[in-house]
Amino acid sequence: MELFTKVKPHCPFLMPETEVNQTNFNNFCNLNLGVAPNRVTKDILLWLDEDHGAGDPTLFAAQAKNQTANFYIVAKQDFILTGLPVMCETFRLASGGELKLFSDFKEGDQIKKGDVLLGGKGNAAAILLGERVALNLCAKLSGITTKTSSILTEIRKYSPSIYLLETRKTTPGLRIYEKYATRNGGARNHRHGLDSGSMLKENHLRYFGSIEYALDCVSNKTPVLNKIEIEVTNLVEFRAALNKGADVIMLDNFSLEDVHQAVKERNNFNKNTKLELSGNLDEKNIKQISSSGVDYLSMGALIHKAIWIDISLQLYMQD
Repeated sequence: MELFTKVKPHCPFLMPETEVNQTNFNNFCNLNLGVAPNRVTKDILLWLDEDHGAGDPTLFAAQAKNQTANFYIVAKQDFILTGLPVMCETFRLASGGELKLFSDFKEGDQIKKGDVLLGGKGNAAAILLGERVALNLCAKLSGITTKTSSILTEIRKYSPSIYLLETRKTTPGLRIYEKYATRNGGARNHRHGLDSGSMLKENHLRYFGSIEYALDCVSNKTPVLNKIEIEVTNLVEFRAALNKGADVIMLDNFSLEDVHQAVKERNNFNKNTKLELSGNLDEKNIKQISSSGVDYLSMGALIHKAIWIDISLQLYMQD
């Protein structure tokens, strides 16, 4: 006599029609992330190992090793899709390449609530082993892209040409993915790392002792075609950097009044000097700062204040 009756729920979703192949992943790594595919594969394997540990006792108890299922990743809100190829590769690695994956969407597509952004067929245990890592990355990156796109859309109401940049305030180990997510939302990248360019920040200036001496030292070591950026915190420092010929001057936490003054003085002295505004920038003051006349807006909040989007995986066992 059976003590329990297995109930098979009705599946309300349609499987996407377009099968995903690994060529999409390889092209994504090379063209979008700018790294070799094996670098991303190593990251995914590390994330899977972190999640799996010694194995899932729940799956052991369920004896789900040879059972097959369909799965559907469903959007529970509107957002811009980012990270689909990495999500697909996560399921591929979790299953040893046995899962068949399907998606009718591509990177940067606008997803609507209720859309099935990815579907698949294969080993049920493998699906569950890849689920959390895949969802986490897509939710995080899509949240960054969606926030970036929203802010840039607001900026464009007041300035057609200002650049929106992120910063190095990224999650350790995830920088290439988070910076890519901001690009997918329309932003441009600031430095990828310390080796991406010469930038004198506040603590560097304390080390060198003065703006003039710092710029002299760095200029002598910097290739002539490379730009030098310097961070200033007030108009006195700004004027010293401007007079010394810095290529880019970052106005850190400037009041709106001081920003306008700096733009005016730059325009009168050397319009080729670029101005970057940073510090306490958010949706609330976009209108004022976008029309201030600076060339760049850098916002760490694009990444560290982005909210994960809401997606879920629905599993349906096959007969």
